[in-house]
Amino acid sequence: MKKIAIVTGASSGMGKRFCFEIDKLGLDEIWGVALKTDDVEKMHEELKTAFKFFDLDLTKEESFKTLEETLKTEDVVVEWLINASGYAKFGRFDEISVSAQLGMIDLNCKALTHLTLVAHPFMQAGGRIVEIASMAAFQPTPYMAVYGASKAYVLSYSRALNRELKSKKISVTCLCPYWTKTAFFDRATKTNAKDAVITHFETMYDPAKVIKCAMKGATKRKEVVLYGFKSKAQLPLVKLFPHSLVMSIWCWQQKFKKKYKNK
Repeated sequence: MKKIAIVTGASSGMGKRFCFEIDKLGLDEIWGVALKTDDVEKMHEELKTAFKFFDLDLTKEESFKTLEETLKTEDVVVEWLINASGYAKFGRFDEISVSAQLGMIDLNCKALTHLTLVAHPFMQAGGRIVEIASMAAFQPTPYMAVYGASKAYVLSYSRALNRELKSKKISVTCLCPYWTKTAFFDRATKTNAKDAVITHFETMYDPAKVIKCAMKGATKRKEVVLYGFKSKAQLPLVKLFPHSLVMSIWCWQQKFKKKYKNK
């Protein structure tokens, strides 16, 4: 029986970096799931572990049928499931297309849940699931409302599922990264608005360090993983202060009042 890891969003960003961290574990195969990019071919050469790529759109139902049928026909046990697919669009609710807003829900929430359900029957005691949320999961986030809400779902779902799976000795770790320097922002900041809306980034963390921290936390079966001083300092404040105040501070930091003065 082959021991495998399944990593979504494997062609770029955090998903790709997770593949290289998983590569150190000595598994039989890494199954990467994403829309194909030129970088995917290089990964076959760069990874020591056998890499099987699935060129799939996780917003489509048939993609999960493909993965489930492949899992059923191959003699495998899923040691790691990394749900790293997701995207954001920043801007006022009426500046972002309906398809983009619903797409965030489909990929960030529905696809993550669906793949977790598909992969779970092929996991055994000792298996690990890593779900990617965000620091935005802990507070309402005006002008990235749907994205923040989708990540709040991921955090709540992950923590509850971790408790449910304890009896099976399968752990679920939710990674809640702060601003992290990846291509994520190339897509997130481009909306129908003329100018970028979210412009104040207190810091941009190194994704390699964030992923190493996530892997370490998941190995220790931590329920929630944060990386960096700002994340760990911000969380207790977000819990302590009323969310109305937290939102006001966020809007002040981003200068939304000035940006939308005449709109």
